[in-house]
Amino acid sequence: MARLRLVAERSPFPRLLVFPLLMMVAMFVTLARVNADLLLRSAHCALREGLKIPCPTCGGTVAAIRLSEGRPLAALAANPLVTVAVFAGGLWCLHAVVATFAPRWRRALAVDRGAVLAIRWSVVVLLLLNWFYELKLR
Repeated sequence: MARLRLVAERSPFPRLLVFPLLMMVAMFVTLARVNADLLLRSAHCALREGLKIPCPTCGGTVAAIRLSEGRPLAALAANPLVTVAVFAGGLWCLHAVVATFAPRWRRALAVDRGAVLAIRWSVVVLLLLNWFYELKLR
């Protein structure tokens, strides 16, 4: 049976990595609020341009811009996988910031071999579902 459990943090690096990541998010949000058209013009998908089919992350830039505008439903319609990943990343960032200032929150997720396999297959299934969504949408 696959097991996930919380254990004491072994290294502070993943938690502290959040702070430069939050700076990059702040720069993206600022650019999206000032000039979203520049971001949209610079986002290119090689698969879409070459084979005329969208990749699983097509619409991710639009989803991120919609999230920066405070429109989560529009972001979900643009690309559900990217939107959910951004929300999950936001929760991780929130935990990391709190854990930096509250040492008792410094925990890491310990994953056994069965859980790793289950997580990998879940990611593959989610990518395929999102890709089918993108193919039907476009």
